[in-house]
Parts: sequence; C-alpha cells; structure tokens
Amino acid sequence: MKSKAKAWEGVEKMSLAKMERRRQLAKLSFEEKIRILLHLQSIARGISMASGRKRHQVWRCGE
Repeated sequence: MKSKAKAWEGVEKMSLAKMERRRQLAKLSFEEKIRILLHLQSIARGISMASGRKRHQVWRCGE
C-alpha cells in the first residue's frame, strides 16, 4: 500500500509541474513561441529524415 501512495504522490507532483510549465509557456511573447515552434519543426524534420519518412518543410521566417 505504501508504494501505491508514493506512486500517486509522484503523479501529483508531476501534474503540478506540468501545469506550472504550461503557465510559463503561456506568458511567453508570440515571437518566442514562434521561435520554439521553428526549433521543434527542425527537430521533427531531422527525425523524419533519419527514419526515411517524408520530409516536412520547416517554416522560413525573416529574422
């Protein structure tokens, strides 16, 4: 029983951390959110290239 309670404590702690991270991301400027999106797109492109799947275009923005 103790291990189950400890596991739920971990889940609750993780859930609170996720909510806090979402609050932090919501406060970012639009420009910062786009920068993060472009970074994630380039990561996804690299993964799809390595696995031999269709390559997706990374958006081009004037920076």
